[in-house]
Amino acid sequence: MPRSFSVVLKALLGVVVLCVVVLVVVGPSSVALHEEVLHAERSQDAGVTYEYGGSRYSSDLYLLRILRPTGVEYELHLGPHAEVSYYPVEVGFGAADEPRIHDVRWLPDGVRVLFASGEALEVPADNFRSVR
Repeated sequence: MPRSFSVVLKALLGVVVLCVVVLVVVGPSSVALHEEVLHAERSQDAGVTYEYGGSRYSSDLYLLRILRPTGVEYELHLGPHAEVSYYPVEVGFGAADEPRIHDVRWLPDGVRVLFASGEALEVPADNFRSVR
């Protein structure tokens, strides 16, 4: 009996150690310490709305600077109410500089974001119009 208890205890300890390692490695990368909106736009301001469920909705676009324990990241948040529920797009072109949006083109089938660096990013409307 003591041998089986020892095996169970070791297995349980192994699971606990694994959970702690996962939390230490993965956890901090998903925690936002601070978020700053660098750019905000609404598709409706450009005269574009997107159909979902029989109704038409404007979509929001936010470029955010997110401070995490692992460093600074930049993301686009897209969706009808992107301040609450959004489709995330990581923005990282390898440049050390903060990304700056030069132009946003709202299209009937998606959005095209042009950055001051010359990079462009396209997101199909199917990815963000139904985010609730």
